[in-house]
Amino acid sequence: MRIATFSIGLAAVALLPTGCTDRGTNPAAPNTTRSPSFDLGHEGNADNRGPREGDDDDRGFLRLASVVGPGQGGIRATRIPHPTNPGNFSVHIEIRIRNVKPYTAYVGQRAAEAFAPPGAPTGFDITTIADGSCQRGLAIAPWSTLVPPPPTFVTFPDQAHGLPAVVITTDGDGNGAADFVVAFGFPLPLFDVMFRVIENSPAPTSVMMGACTILPLP
Repeated sequence: MRIATFSIGLAAVALLPTGCTDRGTNPAAPNTTRSPSFDLGHEGNADNRGPREGDDDDRGFLRLASVVGPGQGGIRATRIPHPTNPGNFSVHIEIRIRNVKPYTAYVGQRAAEAFAPPGAPTGFDITTIADGSCQRGLAIAPWSTLVPPPPTFVTFPDQAHGLPAVVITTDGDGNGAADFVVAFGFPLPLFDVMFRVIENSPAPTSVMMGACTILPLP
């Protein structure tokens, strides 16, 4: 497991709405998504958990359904005690992907409805942050109306090595996994989040996406 901590300033870049995003309907476009027309599956549903192989090991994983290209996957996000500053936000991420493109680099991303301090901008409807709808992941209001608009999805950083992304490289069978911790310099309440795993390419042809979920408090 990789454990590291970012400073408040760097963490704010990952959470605050500070980047432009392509609002097109192509789900493979970096930092964009569209309203899904498929059953993504939900945590705790035996028919909709993550990968079917090794089912006993996949309990508690949120299913990642393919929206572009082959394969399937699962992700488990668990709040854990912060490694250095109790009370600040820290999450353990486990990702598994199967039968996707072989010998290919992927990254995990999240569309988290959360704001770094000082919090949501004036006028933002904070009742939507944990309403189970994931407006940010679907690129709709109130997130789509922010100025400047935030990136819809943000890549998980490799904090342990000071790199911008945790990269998952698949084997010859198209299988891969990652296990890491992301820690921030401030606390966060309950919030909606959508996850996806996407080919690490300027023109990705492989994307898996999860349903809207709320990251529980520890």
